[in-house]
Amino acid sequence: STQYERQLSGRLIDGLRGLPGVTIHGIVNSNRFAERVPTVSFTHQGRDPEHVAKALAADGICVWSGHNYALEVVRHLQIDEGAGVVRIGMAHYNTLDEVDRTLAAVRRSLA
Repeated sequence: STQYERQLSGRLIDGLRGLPGVTIHGIVNSNRFAERVPTVSFTHQGRDPEHVAKALAADGICVWSGHNYALEVVRHLQIDEGAGVVRIGMAHYNTLDEVDRTLAAVRRSLA
């Protein structure tokens, strides 16, 4: 990933880490961001990933929910394979404002 994508995913990860009940699945140490892609998967202890994805879609934000065909990874992480995770992908064409808008929508979806 590029330095800019690392900045985007770092902002997303920092914002998600500040939300109670959220668990990020993957590298969250900023010193290791070069080892990850700018796609972030998370779960919430009280909200189903599909609920979060639908709430974000209603806000015009496209994300994925489910196991994303990574069943062995989901099983290894002991995540309910029927529910899976919420998966947010950042790319070079996204902006920091879009990350902030996404985080605000995630917050609303968890309320």
